[in-house]
Formats: sequence, C-alpha cells, structure tokens
Amino acid sequence: MKKIISYIFSLSILLVALNSCEVDRTESVFEDLPSVRIENEISELRTLLLAQSQGFSGVYFPNNSVVGGINFHMNFTPDLRVKITSDFKNDTSLTDTRYEIVTGTTAAELVFTTGSRHITDLVQDGAAGFNTFFGSNSFQYAGEENGVITFKDVRSDGIFELFPSGFSDFDTESVASANTTYSSRLAFTEVDCTTASVFDNLVMEVNNGGEVTNYILNYNADNIFFDAETTDAQGISARQGFGVAFTLIGGEQALSISPSLEVGEQSFKNFILDLNAPRTQYVATVNGVTATISNVTLASPSGAELNNDITLLESAFLYRPALGSNALTSSCFNTLVLDQISANLDAAFGAGAFTFTEFQFIFNFNSDACDNFLFTQITRTADGATFNAFYCFNRASVSNNRLFQEYTGPFGTGNGPLLEGVYAPLIDFFNNPAGTSSGMLYTNEDTFRSNTSSFPNISGTFTKMDNQALRVYGLFFG
Repeated sequence: MKKIISYIFSLSILLVALNSCEVDRTESVFEDLPSVRIENEISELRTLLLAQSQGFSGVYFPNNSVVGGINFHMNFTPDLRVKITSDFKNDTSLTDTRYEIVTGTTAAELVFTTGSRHITDLVQDGAAGFNTFFGSNSFQYAGEENGVITFKDVRSDGIFELFPSGFSDFDTESVASANTTYSSRLAFTEVDCTTASVFDNLVMEVNNGGEVTNYILNYNADNIFFDAETTDAQGISARQGFGVAFTLIGGEQALSISPSLEVGEQSFKNFILDLNAPRTQYVATVNGVTATISNVTLASPSGAELNNDITLLESAFLYRPALGSNALTSSCFNTLVLDQISANLDAAFGAGAFTFTEFQFIFNFNSDACDNFLFTQITRTADGATFNAFYCFNRASVSNNRLFQEYTGPFGTGNGPLLEGVYAPLIDFFNNPAGTSSGMLYTNEDTFRSNTSSFPNISGTFTKMDNQALRVYGLFFG
C-alpha cells in the first residue's frame, strides 16, 4: 500500500512538473507570436513619434542604387495628423496630412494616408515615368538606436531615417531648413561662366597619409546620383553608384552619400561644405583620413584627331535645336550664345516674333573668298517663314592641333548686315584669329546622339580655347 501511495504521489509530482513546463513553453511561444511582437512595435513607434514636440528631421533614400536622398521634416500629433515639408521640389511649404501606424506583414508600418504633396510627388514621379524616384507612402519600422528611428521601404529596399529635429519652432525652422538644402542642391550644379571650363571634372579624392585614391564623379542632377569611377595602380577601372542627399549636419551645409564609400578601413558618408574654398567643395575626415568632393580642371584633349578629320569638317557642321540636346553642348554655350541670340531677337523684333532655328559652319582651308563661312537661320512665328544669313571668315588653318580663323564680315547686303548684332555671340565663338587667340579644339564624337534622336552621321564638338566654358556639339552632313 505504501508503495502504491508513494507511486501515486511521485506520479502527481511528475504531472505537475510536466504541466508547469508546458505552461512556460506556451507563454514563451505566445510572447514570440508575430502579431504580439508587431503590436508591441506599434506601441513603441507611436511613443517615439509623439515624444518630440518639435518633430523630426531625416533623409529618405527611395533606392540608393539609382537615385539620391530627399530631406524630410515631420511633426506628428496624437490625433494622427502630421505636418510635413521636404526639399524634393521648390515648394517647401508645410502640408498637414494624416498618418497611421498599422500591422504590416512582418513589422509595424508607418503609413501616410492622405495626399501630402511631399510624399505623393515622390510616389507619382516614377509612376508617371518622369524619373526613377518612385517613392513610397508606407514604411516598415526597423527599430530605434541612439535617437534615430529607421524605416525600410520594402518595395525597393529604400532607407528612411528620422531623428529629433532640434528645432525650437518647427513650423518656421523646418521650412527654412528645406529651403537651405534645396538651394544647396541647385548650387552644386551652378556654373560660373566667367571661370568655368568644359574640362572641369567632379572628383572625389581620398588622401590617406599621402596615398591618394581618385574617383571621377558623373553627377546626375535629375536623380541626385553619383556614378563614380576609379582606376587602380594596375590600370583596372571600377565603378560604383552613390545616392546623394544635400542636408544639414550640426547646422552646417553638408552632402551625404548612400551607401557609404569604403576605402581601406575607413568609411565616408557625410561631407561638410567648405565655405572658404574658392570653388564648391565638400570635405569628410575620418580617423585622420580626408575625402574631398570638388571640381578639378583636367588636361584638355590633344586635338590630334583634327588632322584626320579635316575633309569631314569641309562637309558641313550642323547645330539644330530641334534635333535634341546633348550634354556635350555646355550650359554656358546655351546661356551665353543661344539664349543671348534669342534675347537679341526679342529685343529687335518683339518677344517671340522669331525663333533661332539652326546654324551651320563650313570650313575651308584654301580660300578667303567667303568659302569658310557661318550659315544661320531664324523662323518667323506668325507664318513659319525662314530667313537665312551668311557670315564670312578668312580661310581656316591648323596649328598645334587647334583651328584658327578670323571673321571678316557679313555676306551680301540683306539679312547678313541686318542680323549681325543678333548673331554677335555666335560669330565671336567662331572668331579665333591666328596669333591673337588660342584657337578652337575639335573632338570627334562618333555617331550623333541626343536626348531625342540618333543618326549614323559623324558628330563632333568645338571648344573655344580662350573661353573654355563654351563648347557646342553637332553633326556633319553633305
């Protein structure tokens, strides 16, 4: 009997122990259920977003493999309203919209539920096919560390980080900050045509105790993106893309890249604007190693190919706006030559009365009888009638791979003399006398390509070497 009682007692203890273990395991599993974890995240995120009475600042990189980052400033309220501004476009005024914190598939999500212009502009941009931002209005909560709240754009693996704004008056300071960073982005591509050169290159230089690594940066202003290329000691080239964001760090104008640039053991992300530099320059220093982003004037091409293409030049070089644009035509040529011709036409005949249609230059190396000449054409808006004018130069010559020629005057007594003042910027571009000028640099650019057209015609550029801000791209025919 004692044995039976002892057995029953032992069995009871075992069952209690088993039940106790089972309860513990059930509670552990229950705590790890996704729904419970996400509910905890929702509560945590709501607390974080409402903890800052002056809101947050941050940068959103929708997809840092193709586009750069946009600065946002947001101030959340308990009634699910949020004030937003950004520097994506020039309208930085605040919008007041709604937000929700909802249960996502794998995490809590911050969703902007009504049409804030600052959010919808990013979303609609790519959807409408204009660029490639194609942002989101829904962000998965990834966590908080040292005051920085991190979200992920699940659709594109984009990254959105928010941190306390530090503002004392969110409404005014957020808009002022967005205006500053928007202006910084515009200033980055501004060109001073009095000092610029088409041989300027955007370069990122990393100097590690005298060991220098250079990256040639091709900057896409529309996508706010760097395409960086470097060449190692063995002559092997490598390319890497970086999204760019113009932002403020500690109140200083700055440029951030994503992903960070890794050079050796150093990681570079934030570059501060050097206000004392003669040109726009951003500098990052990490553990005594300095990286600098700035414009550097590189050596111009030799121009030796000119000697092989002289016959080609004698066909006809054509620039026609209707054929589309190419970045090889410099912004200063557009501003100082083409835009000035349009302004001269408006001043002479009334705003919009005539449109500059095209110019051609036919080079001749043998004759001074106006066989080396500039042909121009304008179109009258009222009826589409075209008007031509011709301008004569003495024979072209070549010295040290540069083209030289001197303007001698308009041809005939009609449109040439009448429009000479209108076309003065273009005439001066081609006027490069031997002995008193540095001539023109010619480059062969293979077949013709523009943003709207492509032709098998050989294309080329001409750069005025006395004003290296001026370069034009066109094609040869005839």
